[in-house]
Amino acid sequence: MKKNISYDILFEENRKIICGETAHFLQFGDEYFEKKNIRLFLICLHWLLFAAASLCMGLAITVAIQWITGGTLPGIWNWASKYPANLLMTTLLYALAVAILGALIGRLWISGALVGLAGLLLALVDYFKIAINGSPLELADFGMAGQLGAITKVAGELIPPLDFWLSAVMLVLCVTLLALTRRLTMLNGQIRFLTFSLYVLLAVMLSVPSSARAFGGRLGMDFNVRLDPATNHEHHGLTLSLWRDCFLQSKPPAEGYGKEYMQDVLARVDELLLENGTSDIPETSPNIIFILSESFFDPTRLPGVIYGQDPVENFHSLEKEGISGILHSHHLGYGTGNIEISMLTGIRSTDFLPGVNICTIKFLLCGWGGKSQCQPGRGRTLSKGSGAVETPGSSDL
Repeated sequence: MKKNISYDILFEENRKIICGETAHFLQFGDEYFEKKNIRLFLICLHWLLFAAASLCMGLAITVAIQWITGGTLPGIWNWASKYPANLLMTTLLYALAVAILGALIGRLWISGALVGLAGLLLALVDYFKIAINGSPLELADFGMAGQLGAITKVAGELIPPLDFWLSAVMLVLCVTLLALTRRLTMLNGQIRFLTFSLYVLLAVMLSVPSSARAFGGRLGMDFNVRLDPATNHEHHGLTLSLWRDCFLQSKPPAEGYGKEYMQDVLARVDELLLENGTSDIPETSPNIIFILSESFFDPTRLPGVIYGQDPVENFHSLEKEGISGILHSHHLGYGTGNIEISMLTGIRSTDFLPGVNICTIKFLLCGWGGKSQCQPGRGRTLSKGSGAVETPGSSDL
């Protein structure tokens, strides 16, 4: 009987021990999963704060650039309310740059400072270009970076506007805020690597023409119509106008157009000349004088100005004797080189994709007509047949 009682007591004690250990294990398991959930929540919170801070910094950089190029805060608001999709796209581009650099170096405030500085310099260059020749920055201008010293000599003294310093102060405040809250946006380990990989993938997608056009098309951007620099700048803003020009769709040639088609056109012209009896070539070819001068201007075209006698009487007399007219050019300053090359070759800058500077294309400078001489820095003299045209050296800028 005593034996049975001892077994019962032992069984009861073992049961209590086992149940106690089980309860302790269950309690430990609950604490483990609770800590794991808290850690996962903190990781997600840090990632969301990182993305939100990048987006806010991208918006601040966008506003700063528009402030410098637009000139006023009401102008920024008018542009944003009129083209909200363009504001969003520009913000995403800068936010993406901030996030990639921030995930790479592990400090979001440092990446915000670097990208902000780059944006300020880009906007300042655009401001100076408009001040020099009235035309905003475009892709073709980056091909002239090696001639920056010569351009600044022509431009004279360049002073950053007050809006530049105000925009810089605004970005410094934003970077300071990122520095003060750096612990909230700090990413470590695998999360940082995965974040960097994700944003790099998005950047690659926005750098590939097909996906860039698809993404921009969702926001209503048109990649088929070529806009003049001023309209493009006003509509899309500085950054987005440059980005859009990188992915403009090339226009396919008209159906049936080619060498054989042009030969048929010339043959038809000859037939028409024969029908009209004007196919005979005159014994004496006329002298064609073509003068291209950057410094000439007809002062009689100035509104509200009256002269006692014609200040350019010889010019007007020649104008009456031959064929004359007015050629409109949207290029000013050093951009007149585009017009000169177009008039000498018949090839326009709009015949190429944005980013191509026709003034630096070798086959245009050195391959026009039968004879050609290229003298960089001393002007270009191109001759064809018996006529000659000399362009001034300033067009080399």
